[in-house]
Amino acid sequence: MAAESGMTEMGDRPVIDAELVRRTARLARLEVTEDEIPGLVDHLEKMLDLVEQLELTESKTSHEQLASARMDGEKLSLSKWREDVVAGESDPGGPRRPEKLGENAPDWRDGSFVTPRVVGGD
Repeated sequence: MAAESGMTEMGDRPVIDAELVRRTARLARLEVTEDEIPGLVDHLEKMLDLVEQLELTESKTSHEQLASARMDGEKLSLSKWREDVVAGESDPGGPRRPEKLGENAPDWRDGSFVTPRVVGGD
């Protein structure tokens, strides 16, 4: 049953296989050759391993200790956590007026960008 749902018996981690890579590439509208699939399977597995390691490390350590986490013997380069402060209007990434954002959008309705449907259609 776990294999049918695409999940492992160890939890909610998906099984990374060639079919998952093909489906993900299709949803992302990426062209992936059959020769690239084994490498992508391996790469996605490593990414999930890293995420699991960071989740475990973070739950057991402080942010300072997390900055020295290791994977496969290589030190990860994580910067110190910055203080969470509200950005001002003129700061990069700061608050913006929705009507000004919509001026450049090809389709803007009710304060939102309107995009073509991607999931569920070919």
